[in-house]
Amino acid sequence: MRGYRLDADVELLPGGAIVLRQPRTVVVADLHLGCEAALEYEGLSLPRVQAKKIEAYLTSVIEAVGPDELVVAGDLKHNFSHNLTQEWNEVTSFVRAIADLVEIVVVRGNHDNFLSAILAELGIPFKREYEVGSYTVIHGHEEAPKNGPLVLGHIHPSILLRDDVGAGMKSPCYLYDRERGIIVLPALSIVSPGIDVIGNPSSDVVSPLIAPYGLGGFVPIVFSGSRPMTFPTVSELRREGGKRGVK
Repeated sequence: MRGYRLDADVELLPGGAIVLRQPRTVVVADLHLGCEAALEYEGLSLPRVQAKKIEAYLTSVIEAVGPDELVVAGDLKHNFSHNLTQEWNEVTSFVRAIADLVEIVVVRGNHDNFLSAILAELGIPFKREYEVGSYTVIHGHEEAPKNGPLVLGHIHPSILLRDDVGAGMKSPCYLYDRERGIIVLPALSIVSPGIDVIGNPSSDVVSPLIAPYGLGGFVPIVFSGSRPMTFPTVSELRREGGKRGVK
């Protein structure tokens, strides 16, 4: 599985996972397992296929990369108030399947209320943040434990780019601020794919640790199939209304 190297220690992969190489660790964020059941309470019915698709993707990544561990950077589950039956079943099935392949660590996200009851039953570590080499993996809904380098989720970044005739394409994206050493992961959830960081400046304040300076200095990176595409900074894309080419 070919990816995009940010530097010698970080590789972005198609589909939403990254590899940190010291030690060799796969990191993903925002799976939102059980999201379909939560949406049913709001009157929206969707096929319950997300968990199996995410499990299949991560199985392929683990087999290709051979990591020492998998870190989930928050929001493994979806519902805020309690553990829905679908969440309990899907988290249990997912964790057992992946734990047969690699060690798992889960970082707490803002949707992970009551997740500790499930993970304790499965013997899975549940952390506020987690150190991987020089990086700290956090979810991003709280202040950072240090300035960087950081890997986080929470924002669900995507970009919607339009051409001169108004046709548009929205894609989940990675965001990278080289100066601050911050990597924002796209959501792995296929039900909750993301907020357009170009057309929605409110995305600047989704995370309290990003809010003081915003997303303007971040570079979006998108995969088209297996091909990585890097864009100008978010600020540049906003000035141009998203009508910019790739690099």
